[in-house]
Amino acid sequence: MTNSPASAWNRPGTTGFAAPAAPKARRGAQLSPTQQAPAPAKSGTNMPTSSVIAWWRVVLVIVCLAAAVITPLMLDQNRQSVERVNAATQQMLRLETVRSDLLGAEAASTQALLMTTDGQSPNAGYLGLVDSAAAELIAAAAASPADSASLQDINTAMSRYVAQLAVAMHTGGQPDMLVASQQLADDVLPLLDAQIAQQTSILESSGGNQQWLIALLAVPLLLLAAASIVIARRTRRVLNLGLVLAFAGAVASGVIVTQLVTTSAASISAVQTSGVSRATAVAQAYGAVTEAKAAEGRILLGITDPASGAQTYSEATGRADQALSVLGDSQAADQLTQMISTHEQLMAAPEPPSSELVASAQAPYDWLIDWLTEQSSSIGQEVDADLSGHAETVENLAVLVAGIMVFAAVSSAVGLSGSLRRYR
Repeated sequence: MTNSPASAWNRPGTTGFAAPAAPKARRGAQLSPTQQAPAPAKSGTNMPTSSVIAWWRVVLVIVCLAAAVITPLMLDQNRQSVERVNAATQQMLRLETVRSDLLGAEAASTQALLMTTDGQSPNAGYLGLVDSAAAELIAAAAASPADSASLQDINTAMSRYVAQLAVAMHTGGQPDMLVASQQLADDVLPLLDAQIAQQTSILESSGGNQQWLIALLAVPLLLLAAASIVIARRTRRVLNLGLVLAFAGAVASGVIVTQLVTTSAASISAVQTSGVSRATAVAQAYGAVTEAKAAEGRILLGITDPASGAQTYSEATGRADQALSVLGDSQAADQLTQMISTHEQLMAAPEPPSSELVASAQAPYDWLIDWLTEQSSSIGQEVDADLSGHAETVENLAVLVAGIMVFAAVSSAVGLSGSLRRYR
């Protein structure tokens, strides 16, 4: 009997001929079907790239579109502020003109009475100043309906004054002229001064600082920069054309808004300082010169006491000199000096003074009135041209800024959508 290899049949771990060995157990215990694998860590770095791109796309579109809506609204407030300053300045100048014209009418009427000889009617040239004052008051009422009640009170008081002035010119009586002068000083001028002060207050309180608007536009800039960095790291691409264009648009909007806000603040500040000071100086000089001339006429007509009239004249010319120094015109200062000199000659002349001397004293006064009227008109036109032009620029560029920010929103969306398609 041949010996069979028992080891081939009975080798441990075998079954029959050349049975394969049982698989070895792997290291580590197998998980039972009822056990769960540990949850992955929740971290921003584990967010899929497609989700990161989609998230940034939504954020950038929302922020850019919000800037496209909010920025023009804020710039419109800036435009309205500029227009309020211009309106207040023009209204103040109108009321100052009314005040000056009424004072000038008094001076012209006393001058007319001095130049009138027996049997002649006084020169009615003062009516031109009255008509000018009435026209300016109508323009003021049309420009500011909210002030109609106050302006109506001024109109009523002015009508009474003009009526009394007409009586004085008709009778040539000193008492009637004195009543007219008192009505102007006690009834008309205080109402005008109160309204002028109100417009000055509006002017000084307008034009708040809007530098914060520049900081508002920095938000989309920072988010676009952050998105560019994040997307570059995720996609291994340095630049995303859509984000680059959006960032350039945001920068352009920031530059435009910065320029507009800075220019608006500078224009308003210039009006509130230089413009208002010049306009006030012109009005003060005009009022002081006419007041001095009216005081001179009342002295010569015997309406007021010479001593009190001389004090009034001295105080008025002192104010005129101070106001003219603000304007810095040497020729105007020389004309005021000549006016004072001829006044002293009138006061020293025997009564009644000659018509030649009265006419000589009138010449420097007429020059000052004409020059101050031109200055007032020039200041008003300069302020209106500057502020109206700037308000129009703000309005036009606000539309441009809105368009640029919409472009930035579209560019960022298109640029990130292209990257998103590659990672889905």
